[in-house]
Amino acid sequence: MTRFALPTAALAALSLSLAGVETAPAEEPPAPESFNYAEALQKSLYFYEAQQSGALSPNNRVPWRGPACLTDGQDIGRDLSGGWFDAGDHWTANLTMAFAAMTLAWSAIEDPDGYLRTGQMDELLEGLIHVNRYFLKCVLNPDCKDPASDLDVVIGCGGREGVEPPAVHAIWAAAEVAHLMTNRPTFRVNRQAPAGDIPAAMAAAMAASAMAIRDHAAVLKGKKGYADFDAAAFAETLLDRAEKLLRFARANAGPVLHDRLPKEAQESIRKRREQALRADGKIVATGYRAGPFDKIAAAAGFLARARAKDPKVSAAWLETALTVYENEYKAENHHDFWKDYGAGNFAKVAAFNLMRLLPADERFHAELQLYCASFAKYKATPGGLRLREWSAHEYGSLRHANNAATIALHYSAFVERSPKLSGNTWWKGDLTNAQLKAIFESEARRQVDYALGANPYRRSYVVGFGNRPFNHVHHRGAYGAWAGFDHFIPGKADDRGTCRHVLYGALVAGPDHNDVFLCGKDRRRWGRAPDGSGEGFFYRFPNRPEPVWKETYRWDAADAPVQDVMDSQFNEVALDYNAGLTASLAWLCARGRSAGGPIPDAQFPPREARNESTDLRATDRELFVSARELARAPDGVEIEATLHNRTRWPARVCDRLSLRYHFTLDGAVTPDQVKATVAGAETARVGPATSAGGKAAFVEVSFPGDAIHPANLKTGRRTVRLRLTAPAWDPGNDWSHDGLRRDEQLAPRIPVYEAGRRVGGDEPPAR
Repeated sequence: MTRFALPTAALAALSLSLAGVETAPAEEPPAPESFNYAEALQKSLYFYEAQQSGALSPNNRVPWRGPACLTDGQDIGRDLSGGWFDAGDHWTANLTMAFAAMTLAWSAIEDPDGYLRTGQMDELLEGLIHVNRYFLKCVLNPDCKDPASDLDVVIGCGGREGVEPPAVHAIWAAAEVAHLMTNRPTFRVNRQAPAGDIPAAMAAAMAASAMAIRDHAAVLKGKKGYADFDAAAFAETLLDRAEKLLRFARANAGPVLHDRLPKEAQESIRKRREQALRADGKIVATGYRAGPFDKIAAAAGFLARARAKDPKVSAAWLETALTVYENEYKAENHHDFWKDYGAGNFAKVAAFNLMRLLPADERFHAELQLYCASFAKYKATPGGLRLREWSAHEYGSLRHANNAATIALHYSAFVERSPKLSGNTWWKGDLTNAQLKAIFESEARRQVDYALGANPYRRSYVVGFGNRPFNHVHHRGAYGAWAGFDHFIPGKADDRGTCRHVLYGALVAGPDHNDVFLCGKDRRRWGRAPDGSGEGFFYRFPNRPEPVWKETYRWDAADAPVQDVMDSQFNEVALDYNAGLTASLAWLCARGRSAGGPIPDAQFPPREARNESTDLRATDRELFVSARELARAPDGVEIEATLHNRTRWPARVCDRLSLRYHFTLDGAVTPDQVKATVAGAETARVGPATSAGGKAAFVEVSFPGDAIHPANLKTGRRTVRLRLTAPAWDPGNDWSHDGLRRDEQLAPRIPVYEAGRRVGGDEPPAR
């Protein structure tokens, strides 16, 4: 099998760093064609299913996900459920959502064969339909007379800033219970709080999605939930809303201060921090800093392409794209792809659209060639990961590298047919277009392969894919929490540092500029440089007794990586992280570069094994009782019983739970002679003893209307003291007393019921 080599300098540095260290036999990273890009694509799309908010799409494959945040928008009297959650939290942020949706739809427009050949087009379209149904809800008054001034647009729900506590990061729980534990205010932009950036981003996503859905909806035929789906009508509605959003964005994108707004809102606009209106009338910053013009240019370009059958309308949107791109868009000096896309993907997709619309115009070839050439010359790690500014982009390094790489990959298919540009001096010597094509594709592909396992660790940064993937990411849903942050306090719960679920396809944030993947704040300590020249970070590797100065560190295979589920800098996942990677995988699959195909649908995702043991900390049982004996006497027994809701497949709120203590009527005792009392949980109610036939009977303790859910230890369990008395009592022959001791034990013989249906534990055999 052929192998590809790292750059000579990188190989030399890597070999020096390994000198004298006893490691496993070193191998060069596997050749690009050895990766199964089709499987990676399949799993990357699965990640977006795991991020769904609201009612899930009809064919959602994630076994541990259920409907979530269905009450979003209730503060303004609207249904705003839906969309995708931003990252490892439960914020629906329309900016990152729009960026990801636009990138995926653009990928389907440019490389449909990548999805069709791998059988993934239906999964892609279901995701786009899901997120765009949410975007349609966000345009609150689409029939307003003048969209440019009167449109009212939702830009997100929940959030970190502009939110009264508890905000989204205040909990460690599944999405399905987040609405009960956090404030989820609605953020809007309108005449009171104008802004152009997010409305334009939404317009770009909706216009691109309309093209993808309109052209490929045939793959949805016969799928559950799409029998009556009218793709043409849906696409037309998306285009109509996109045009209105773009008119609003165009009218409200200027870098002006709005004198009628409060001073803090004016400052927010001046600094280009997105500002929005809350339901309580306050105008607040929402956290993401973003400029509008790159998004306007991208959206106008997509509309020009989507309206190609109406030359007059198409020409008008093309004129808008050209005007904004040439006169108003100013490239920012950074590559934050989902914020200011100045030199990033929104701007480059805008240039790509213009190149497609005006193929003979060398301005856009020049723009894209310069970008791709710059990318290919970025400083690389010893392992080959390229980024423009490592100091600014160690937060989500693989995200930045792969979002840049997908532009280079996509443009590489056009560079050979581009005009021969004058002044092509990006490398010493005058390169031909064919040489540029090879360089752009090679360097871009290297970023994809680095993520998939061609890195110094020889491990995959894509969850659930490839060799020993880094699966335990910073993601509340995948963690499978039931005890909140108490999971991380020794002795409080199961104090584990691993995810219970596999978040297949998620791209991990990634390593630093030394190729080091070392998560956890205690693993990186700030201090003064050994030579006293300044300050910076020290690594604290588990195998080294002393910290190591980061700036002079040479990668060493003996320094094992550390993954920490609480680390959001190096170990989080997010919508924008996977966007460019997914598009690149589709590009590679469209050109037959994959070493294999996707996993058969019947085998993916594989069934998660569950621990059904009676170990109270480690068990994966979802609804069960733990108990201990408090007292016994000849005339009765008293136990303490705790009902647990640890639902994780998926997490859910249960407000009709009960437990039953099954016992034997001793001697001549009859059910009406049994007295049952309950104390403890305020919502607990105990019923009369009920005959189960012969000498068998039970009492039921219920918690009517009590929303028991697995957000934390307080919300997820109810403890009662149940006392049973009768003229004669021998607990030794009670079904539910079997195995009870003075210390708390899982009690599988105390079954749990929901609305009268047994959902956990064991009943006595029928007599």
